[in-house]
Amino acid sequence: MANKVPLVASQTLHGGPPITRSYPEAASQTFKKGEAVYLDANGRVAEYTATVDDGTQRFLGFAAEDGHNDTTAETHECIVYLGFGNVFEANVTANGSDQVTAITQVGTLYPLYQDTTGSRIAIDISDTGGQGDWARILELSPRDAVADTNGRVLFTLVPAALQVSGT
Repeated sequence: MANKVPLVASQTLHGGPPITRSYPEAASQTFKKGEAVYLDANGRVAEYTATVDDGTQRFLGFAAEDGHNDTTAETHECIVYLGFGNVFEANVTANGSDQVTAITQVGTLYPLYQDTTGSRIAIDISDTGGQGDWARILELSPRDAVADTNGRVLFTLVPAALQVSGT
């Protein structure tokens, strides 16, 4: 059984270090490193509060640091792992319940699952064919065995999910 861990950016598609950008942070942000973030109407980084698997709102990427929780907007810059060009690693889940990895998951599109109690993003392998299937699994994580409960996978995000993309 693998541990449930926060999402991490592991590398770019070309094997380099993850792509990050710095943006002004919106006021009173309490997101944790690895949580989904977006640019609000004022161009500030804010916690992604929509359901990540419903396809209703695009997002920027994942926080590379915790939110600063400052009541004044733009007091802090926030570093973000951009959603495009990066390879991410996260646990698998079945709508929040423990799940196992399988070779058949590689190449498949799945939705993201936002665990708000644990401040974690996971890949919901129980839900396919929906509007918010934005994560394409590239491979199972070499850190875990095949069929590991709470195993991790390496994935990319499809451009349709993102506010900023390379396409």
